[in-house]
Amino acid sequence: MTEYRPLTDDEAATFHEFVTYAFRPQAGPESMEYDPEEADERDRLGVKRGLFADDGEPLAVCRHYWFETSLRGATVEMPGLSAVASPPEHRRGGNVRRMLEASVEEYHERGAPICTLWPFEYGFYRQYGWETANRYVDISCPPAALAFAAEAADAAAERAGRTAEDTRWRRLDADDWAEADAVYRADTAGMDLTVDRDEDWWRHRRFTGWEDDPFVYGWGTDDELRAYVIYEVNEGEDGRELDVWEHRARDHEAYLRCLAFCRDHDSQVSTVTLHEQRGTDLPDLVDDRDDLDVELQGGPMVRIVDVADALETVAYGADGTVTVDVSDGLAPWNDDTFSVDVSAGSGTVHRVEGDADAELDVGALTQLLVGYAPAGSLAKTTDLTADDETLATLDRLFPENDAAVLDFF
Repeated sequence: MTEYRPLTDDEAATFHEFVTYAFRPQAGPESMEYDPEEADERDRLGVKRGLFADDGEPLAVCRHYWFETSLRGATVEMPGLSAVASPPEHRRGGNVRRMLEASVEEYHERGAPICTLWPFEYGFYRQYGWETANRYVDISCPPAALAFAAEAADAAAERAGRTAEDTRWRRLDADDWAEADAVYRADTAGMDLTVDRDEDWWRHRRFTGWEDDPFVYGWGTDDELRAYVIYEVNEGEDGRELDVWEHRARDHEAYLRCLAFCRDHDSQVSTVTLHEQRGTDLPDLVDDRDDLDVELQGGPMVRIVDVADALETVAYGADGTVTVDVSDGLAPWNDDTFSVDVSAGSGTVHRVEGDADAELDVGALTQLLVGYAPAGSLAKTTDLTADDETLATLDRLFPENDAAVLDFF
């Protein structure tokens, strides 16, 4: 038997040792030494959990963040699972699986309909029911490839009847978090799964880095910030790289100002790297897309915690009835057949017996729920099995959706 419970303050050293060995073994044994006086506020975010043997020996640890997000018209809690780590002497014994089971059960007890994580290995978490939430692209280019942006931004301002005379770039610090948050909310309005960032998250996860803090610059007037760029400068094999962690803008002109800001580092860096959403316009904006090195990335993963709760929580834009046979090897309360009856924008879910219209695992259902892809596509990429009429019903109930977990944790 094992015990899953919160870590005490006295067990913080165990958490530090396990996580450091799991994610930074190259740092050597000295890095595993823990000094509570050196722990920063960033490390205090979230809550820490541990899995322990009968004799009290720690077997695995993890961290949970209690995020809030939006999902198809509903505001929901979306716990974030992070820092899952087990020392080598306790691996291959099912301890991480037991940690995941206990974590999802805790989320279930909290009433959270979905949860999220960033995988160290996609296939590992997929076997336990998590699936890709969204993909993103890394775009690298020489600064000169962004030379179009300043003139294009001026043209956009002119079309909108605005003048750039009163706007400027300025250095931001953590006390400016509310201004940056307003830009973030404007940029991500209408996008599901984005984290509702609070002051602590801004101060200790956006304005603060694990080792070195990033640069943060904002653009706008004295009265309104309209864009910001969070970045660091790294030494690379081919020269310095301006690595943009995040850029957000209230409108297209402000987005172009971000690109022009990056271009103006051409005397300092040889490469600019931007992390863009999958549907980014950047390849169509540059003069020569061959100047861009575009790499599609896997992104974070999501998982339904409670099928009935999740399907009854969200709002629907169409009516319909469908029965789904869901398989879930981690959360037994989900491993069942459910009837989903949607009317006037609300869903009612019941457990039923007999044949189902569709068969799928909890990961495929999660992707349907968040709108990662239409049912017809998921029938090709997951284990979703249904006839054409049922797929059409699922498409009406769960249309493709603009959703992305943007925060790395």
